[in-house]
Amino acid sequence: MTLYLLILMAAFVGILVWVFARKRKARFDKDAKLPFDGDKR
Repeated sequence: MTLYLLILMAAFVGILVWVFARKRKARFDKDAKLPFDGDKR
């Protein structure tokens, strides 16, 4: 049970690091504007 909890915590922290990495900010900003672009792709 403890090992499972540690694996889940490590996965959660890994996802947070991936999401908030500075080099991905430009892509996420661009993707956030997709619903407002209309038919442009």
